[in-house]
Amino acid sequence: MASSCTVVLPETRWSKSDPRYTKLNVDAAFFADGGLGATSAVLRDDRGNFVAAQCKFIPYAADAITTEAMSMRDGLAFANSLSFNRIEAESDSLEVINFCTGHTRWWDEAAALFAECVDIGTMIGKVTFKHCLRSCNQVAHVLANHSYCNKSSFSWLNEPPDIVVGKLVDDVTVF
Repeated sequence: MASSCTVVLPETRWSKSDPRYTKLNVDAAFFADGGLGATSAVLRDDRGNFVAAQCKFIPYAADAITTEAMSMRDGLAFANSLSFNRIEAESDSLEVINFCTGHTRWWDEAAALFAECVDIGTMIGKVTFKHCLRSCNQVAHVLANHSYCNKSSFSWLNEPPDIVVGKLVDDVTVF
């Protein structure tokens, strides 16, 4: 007799936050050859509507995990500067999420950055940290690469940059 089982595939598109929260997606770009990087943060409401975004060029980046930690710190600071008090923060870096949720000890080169993430989260009020697949984090990914390629930092409020409009529309889960 054959057994039947249901395979639950992980979400492959951006997912909506709890209605009481604003979703923050962060990502980083790190290029070891030049020791350069960039961070990005994208804020969306619970329906997937664009709220704000920023990307920052990092002229001296130590390594990938430190740059990913900087992206979470910069994203939380950005959300705090806009007075959001409930944030659902997502990163495609499981290591960052594990550090921010306390599942991993903070004894590496990025320890101070993770401590800052927790401190900023306390200032915000309520922050939940979640891991997401890179396919769910495409808007932040594109912005981090845009910042690196242009060697510049940018921010947007209310209106998204043209380079991510298609991704914002395509990746919102209907349900």
